[in-house]
Amino acid sequence: MLTSIATSHNGQMQLAPAMRIFLRHWTPNTRMRHGGKVCLTLVLTGVLILSAAATARAAAAVSVSVLAVAPAPWQDGIAVLARVESADHTVLAAPVTGRVRGPFLAPGAVAAGAIIARVAVPGLPAQIHAAQANAALAATDLRRQQHLARRGLVARQSLDQARVQLQQADAALRALQRQDAQSVLRAPFAGTLGYLVSAGTVVYRGTPVATLLGRGQPWARAELTPRQVRHVTPGMTARWHAGDLHGSAVVRSLGQSARSAGMVPVYVSLPASSALLPGQWLGLHFALPRAPAWRVPDAAVVWRGARSEVFVLRNGHAWAVPVQVLAARAGASWVRGALGNPAQVIVAGSTRLQDGVAVAVRP
Repeated sequence: MLTSIATSHNGQMQLAPAMRIFLRHWTPNTRMRHGGKVCLTLVLTGVLILSAAATARAAAAVSVSVLAVAPAPWQDGIAVLARVESADHTVLAAPVTGRVRGPFLAPGAVAAGAIIARVAVPGLPAQIHAAQANAALAATDLRRQQHLARRGLVARQSLDQARVQLQQADAALRALQRQDAQSVLRAPFAGTLGYLVSAGTVVYRGTPVATLLGRGQPWARAELTPRQVRHVTPGMTARWHAGDLHGSAVVRSLGQSARSAGMVPVYVSLPASSALLPGQWLGLHFALPRAPAWRVPDAAVVWRGARSEVFVLRNGHAWAVPVQVLAARAGASWVRGALGNPAQVIVAGSTRLQDGVAVAVRP
């Protein structure tokens, strides 16, 4: 009798052919003659069948670990770089390579046009002196040629050549004088002066020498993609940081359209008292509204190519729920999907699961 029990491939109990033949020939007369013994045998057989079925189901179930999770809203953000600009806030840079000469003005308020610094170019004074001497010699030679030409002692060609030499000497002198004039830094407007170098420092062309802060309001200019700009509105608050400096800014305006590079300019206002300099780069962070999400362990997220899913436990079975991974940080992932509330996600053994498979929860 016991050997007539068989187990199918899916764990369900079936009767072997011998058992089926026995039941077909089990007549009422047979039951009367062997009723007591047979009844006991059938009871024992049923108990064994149920026990074997439970054992088969337990052996077929995948062992997993689960964790109860709750909704955890996720706040995304946009991080970009921005460049500081200002109409009345400028950095005065060395126009030529040379040594900064003193004395400097006292830091503080200065008037428009005040001389802030001079950059001495090595050898330039000597070049100017030599050019002045050449111009004077050319002028003297031209006067001599003119005097001789009036007496008919020189050809017209010699007079013209002397005149050209004087013009060339004057042009060379003016070029050197312009270079010397450009080495003088003047305040383009009235404001508060601050020096970035000390007297006697050797600087290259373009090296910042001083800053001049006017009454203008500084701002920063960033470039965002069209998709990012859809989440940014005028009046929105952003956080900025530049090294040890940090603070808040307000979105002032948005560009009308994307440039040829596909980016849209965004302008934010900065505090007038900030220590940021025009031309300086800073980091901007725009915080977006909170979005509904679930915080699950990284082990609960199963990747199948470009798709991601999380297995949840429902009525002893594992069900795959497609999710969108919003962020991953410190061993946890924020996902968006219909996990149910409350949700029990499978955190161990999920890589071996298929949708709807029976599972056994490890204690």
